Amino acid sequence: MAKVNRGGPEAPPRCEQPALWCMAAVTTRTGIGQHTLRAWERRFGFPKPMRLPSGHRRYTDEQIGRLHLIGQAIALGHRAGDVVPLREGRLKQLLRGSHPRPSAMPAWEVQLLEKVRTFDREEIVSDLSQAYASLGLRTFLRERLVPLTSAVGDAWEAGELAIKHEHFLSEILEDTLRTLRTPLEHGGKGRPVMFATLPEEGHRLGVQVAALVTALAGRRVRILGAEIPADEIWGAAEHLDPLAVGISVTAHTASPATARALGRLRRLLSARTALWVGGSGADLLPGLDATIQRITGIEDLEAELRRAAAHDGTV
Repeated sequence: MAKVNRGGPEAPPRCEQPALWCMAAVTTRTGIGQHTLRAWERRFGFPKPMRLPSGHRRYTDEQIGRLHLIGQAIALGHRAGDVVPLREGRLKQLLRGSHPRPSAMPAWEVQLLEKVRTFDREEIVSDLSQAYASLGLRTFLRERLVPLTSAVGDAWEAGELAIKHEHFLSEILEDTLRTLRTPLEHGGKGRPVMFATLPEEGHRLGVQVAALVTALAGRRVRILGAEIPADEIWGAAEHLDPLAVGISVTAHTASPATARALGRLRRLLSARTALWVGGSGADLLPGLDATIQRITGIEDLEAELRRAAAHDGTV
């Protein structure tokens, strides 16, 4: 028997198939735009609608319920990249412990995002240079770079920026981070920390941030790059004997397959080499091997580096 629509006169009508909703109806019921639904489907794999022979999307009641929870989490200030991949139970748990966050974007973010929209590289580089010169590197990372990458990601997910803008800024930020790190590498001590991403993870910014934090701590750094197979990472580790291997994972690739790949890498690595996983997807990895250390922010990485340095005898 088809379900009765109890949404009142303002509720959108059901689409032609029982228990399924068309995209326009989903947008009306959830307040999430059609462009955003498509972007989340591409980037996070949810919502993954059924497709009619015509190619039109159809969504279930369960998907709409989860989208309602996601919308509530975003309204409280959570990033789409952190909450869209979450299951319904985890979303409810998150909402129970959430409190509203200030929504006003700082003036410097507003101004810089406008320069991203117009591809004004010279002005962006000048702004970043002034920020790290006046704030110092550690404060620059915490108060400028990390919030900026989050703001750009949020704007992309909301359809306010295109992927070309995100990639444009990422290239500038990576160049900036390399420039800041290079002078520090000459004084690095002890066994190095290697950084990489696994196959399917093309985002390199997390690796660059972690490498700079590591260099600031006085530790040697080796970056393998993005989309490196586990066997290749292990081969480099056999040669370098690193203190740790750091893998950056974004929310988009935080899947059971990634958790399994990390578990395999852990088994390949020597027991004297730690395996760290960081990035926006670190806390979203299901069934992660308990011997792999999750690094959930700059402070976590700094603390881990201090512990490692004491154990390694480099302080």
